[in-house]
Amino acid sequence: MRRRWQPGRRLRMFALASRAGLTASRITRVVDGLGKHGLVQKERHGEDARGNDAILTDEGLRVMRAAQPAHLASARKRVLDKIPPELLPELARTITALADELA
Repeated sequence: MRRRWQPGRRLRMFALASRAGLTASRITRVVDGLGKHGLVQKERHGEDARGNDAILTDEGLRVMRAAQPAHLASARKRVLDKIPPELLPELARTITALADELA
């Protein structure tokens, strides 16, 4: 499985926008909003001053980890529990193939 964040919990803004399915302007607004809460920082990319990196702060990592159980439980209740168990293996293969294709 590939890493979601680069070392230092850093990711180029365009890559973050792409993975989130958002436009560049929308991800900028999201990151700026998260930055106001101390969850993410934004700074110029070290090798390419034309782009910015989003950096997940220690507090952002803590909040993300704390939210994961509730998020996963909600996804399970709203989606996975509605799918017949015998269909899950094929669905998992299909989603994995789709994700690999889109990556």
